[in-house]
Amino acid sequence: MPSGGDSLLAKLLVPAGLVYLGYLATQPPPARWVGIGCLVVVAPFLAGWLLGSLAGVGPWADGEAK
Repeated sequence: MPSGGDSLLAKLLVPAGLVYLGYLATQPPPARWVGIGCLVVVAPFLAGWLLGSLAGVGPWADGEAK
């Protein structure tokens, strides 16, 4: 996947998705259960994305060796 010059949409996709799942988790059932279930599934991927974006490790790292 080319990583040069990511667009604003690509940078905001993960945070926007998490905000939407958080919104679903605050709604009455059954939307609450869907939101919570999706957050449980997405949480490990979020941790990997954060480590790659902020610490530069894992599959979501820039790929630039320091």
